[in-house]
Amino acid sequence: MTGKQKAAAVRLILNTYLLASMVADVILDAGLAIRFYSLIALVIVNALAPFVKKVFRTELSTGVYAFILVFAVVGTYTGNRFDLYHRFFAYDIALHLLSGIMIVLAADELLFPAAVRNASTAPWRIFILAMIGIAGAAIWEICEFSLDIITGEDVQRNLIEEKEIFGRSWQNSGVKDTMNDMINGTAGALAGAILVFIKNIMSKSHRKKDRSVLYYQ
Repeated sequence: MTGKQKAAAVRLILNTYLLASMVADVILDAGLAIRFYSLIALVIVNALAPFVKKVFRTELSTGVYAFILVFAVVGTYTGNRFDLYHRFFAYDIALHLLSGIMIVLAADELLFPAAVRNASTAPWRIFILAMIGIAGAAIWEICEFSLDIITGEDVQRNLIEEKEIFGRSWQNSGVKDTMNDMINGTAGALAGAILVFIKNIMSKSHRKKDRSVLYYQ
């Protein structure tokens, strides 16, 4: 199966899941906000590839592309539909860590041609990618705030009373949630930058090995 076929299969599975969920949500009267989230996920699944090709004149690798699509569906629709953000504390942490990694990996492929990516470890490039990922953590919170205003949901937990680890109440639990998300997103961005750095070193080592084999032949 080629990369394009794998990407098409991922889209088919996610589209089927979202469309079936939208029908079920209407029947079960899950609420307008939930249908709004499923619609956003559906748009991302089907519009991402054409958008990337038109704007960046390139295509994402199959792995990163599938990562983004699954993340969009799980983070945007599934998490809100089944209230996973509030049910599982680790869910929110994992989501924001992965978002940082995802942003860095996608930015590396979209902003830097393959020739640049394969040339060297390029510390300046790793630094730029880390900064993009950290900025993405802040933009993510702006999006969460905006969605709460539009849908009336409480993704940022402004309406939930929680307690700190030492038992003291926060003045606003939304502040805690926002800061946790930004910290986790930043950690994910740094982890993503490290992954890119390691990938470059391994790729460079592999190319040197290939050249040495050709030389001795």
